[in-house]
Amino acid sequence: MPAFLAAFFLAIPIACAWQSTLTPDVAGPFQARAAISYEGRSAILTSSGGTTGFARTLYQLDASLDAHATRGGLQTIQSAQLEKYATRTLSTRIEGNNGHLTSLREWISPDSKPSKWKPVKIAPIRDLFAASLFIRSQSLAKGEKVRTLVFPGGSPFLVDIESLGPEKIPIAGTPRDTLRLDIKIQSVNTKKGNALEPHQKFRSGTLWLSNDPDRILLRAEVQVFVGYVFAELAAFQPSDSLPLLRSSASNSPWPK
Repeated sequence: MPAFLAAFFLAIPIACAWQSTLTPDVAGPFQARAAISYEGRSAILTSSGGTTGFARTLYQLDASLDAHATRGGLQTIQSAQLEKYATRTLSTRIEGNNGHLTSLREWISPDSKPSKWKPVKIAPIRDLFAASLFIRSQSLAKGEKVRTLVFPGGSPFLVDIESLGPEKIPIAGTPRDTLRLDIKIQSVNTKKGNALEPHQKFRSGTLWLSNDPDRILLRAEVQVFVGYVFAELAAFQPSDSLPLLRSSASNSPWPK
């Protein structure tokens, strides 16, 4: 599902409105894979992606996100995100406890200073993966609104989702029944009594989930401060045909 993941989008400036109607003839500059499985009482996400082709010569990025959430309350257990750029790497780790989060965010480079784990000073709140599962779990009938706090790693945000109801759209040339969701995001300033402030980069967005029990994210369109972002699902494989995802002691992203 999540997909939704902001790290997996690149902003593409658009000079004129009509240009957004052109059919792209090549894959986008950022491609990603994600797998969700279930083990015991946990939902597990493993995902990775990066810039490709000519875009990579201008902007090199490889990203990964591994996350665990509770299957019952869809709360954050832990997550680890890596953003590898040409000259340095940003690591974001989050630990959850019944709606409360602590995080460690640091640049990994020879001259970087050690960072410390810090509590997120507002609750209940979820990381991106748990928040995506929570939103997906709602009935999302036309007109229904969902409001939840999300912490992607830098600062908390208030996310408002409104279901605009069923809509049929083409995905990879095939008509699909979807649920259209309007999304709004505001920053939460924990240093000013949790005051809500406009998001500096996000303007507005629309998500389309498959209108079936799977509730798969099929398309995302977002207006950002420098232009327009578009992402669409290219392929899907049912999770019951995938092996359980397990982390061995040698390659686990979680802190010991």
